[in-house]
Amino acid sequence: MAEEARLELPFGAGEYRARVEGARAEMARRGIDLLLLTVPESTFYLTGFETGTVFAFLVLALPQKGEAMWVVRKTELSNVRALARQSLVTDARGADDAEDPILALADVVRAMGFANAAIGIECRGFFFTIDHYAQLQKALPHAEWRDGSAVIEGLRAIKSAAELAYMRKAGAITSAAMREAIFALKPGMRDHELASNLFAAALRHGSEPMSLGPFVTTGARTFLAHSSWTGRAIAPGEVVNTEMACVAARYNAPIFRVSSIGEPPAEIARMHDASRAALDAGLAKIGPGMTSGEADRVVRAAIAARGYGELFVVRAAYGIGLGFPPRWSESNVMAIRANDPRILQPGMCFHLVPALYKQGVGAVCASMPIEITANGCAPLATIEPELFRV
Repeated sequence: MAEEARLELPFGAGEYRARVEGARAEMARRGIDLLLLTVPESTFYLTGFETGTVFAFLVLALPQKGEAMWVVRKTELSNVRALARQSLVTDARGADDAEDPILALADVVRAMGFANAAIGIECRGFFFTIDHYAQLQKALPHAEWRDGSAVIEGLRAIKSAAELAYMRKAGAITSAAMREAIFALKPGMRDHELASNLFAAALRHGSEPMSLGPFVTTGARTFLAHSSWTGRAIAPGEVVNTEMACVAARYNAPIFRVSSIGEPPAEIARMHDASRAALDAGLAKIGPGMTSGEADRVVRAAIAARGYGELFVVRAAYGIGLGFPPRWSESNVMAIRANDPRILQPGMCFHLVPALYKQGVGAVCASMPIEITANGCAPLATIEPELFRV
């Protein structure tokens, strides 16, 4: 007998059941009878389902009561079937590549008895387009459409103990890989070699496929946010920026580090001192019960006190946790930013990023992935937030 493919879920059945119950409670509060989930992080959160083609058509139809159902590209039925023995969702409709998947989805909604119901969709989802929505409205003209974007995100904001364990594991992998690649720097190394070292070290230390990056820039090009390698050689004294998020069970822990071969430019060193001071202030003062805006002010004030306030052009931190390409962030779930009244709670996770950008000089960031604890906050990584001189 041929061996059957099996998938291992990262969490126990009880945790998934609680997540589905939480989603249904929020649906009831919002008056949503059927929720059509298209965001890969949402469907993974509720079921453990993942695929390397998250951009392809994939919908989880979750009713407030009754059995949920997948509507996926037919080739993805292999993943549904492999997961079926452990998953709370076992039924699926596979859409052939020759048919319109939206019409297939509409058929499923009608068969489930929700053609005249209040249907929620994730309006902020990357892969459910305006065209998809227009087609679905036309196919189901008597449905009442509601925005269900925040139903799952609200549940994801506070991580369970098991989720935090994966976050710490991802942080340890990123730390080890980043440290290994930085200490392998040498004069004349090309930036794509550094990128290759980051990838290789990440895999050696156990990272799953990464959601984005890594980002590698050198010299004045570090001013170009989220750009990456071009094949140029790294000169002594040149600033080298690396940012990467390794992955454990699809949980992402990003880290940004600044290095140089030999002594860096004096202005870069001063900017990094300001960034490090802001990180230290955040680690010392940010905690539960603060508003997001108050926490942002802690970081912003430390930078301004050192004369670099105008170079700090981003929010103090963005949420992290689950991530599939093309993002490792949970900015759509939670962030630490100016004037945000939302309250920080234990179990929330962020990438604290006191990044400073100066044209003609470059950029620096002494970052740290953190979790909000009962008494403050704690790093999720082990690599030192220093300016590395190698």
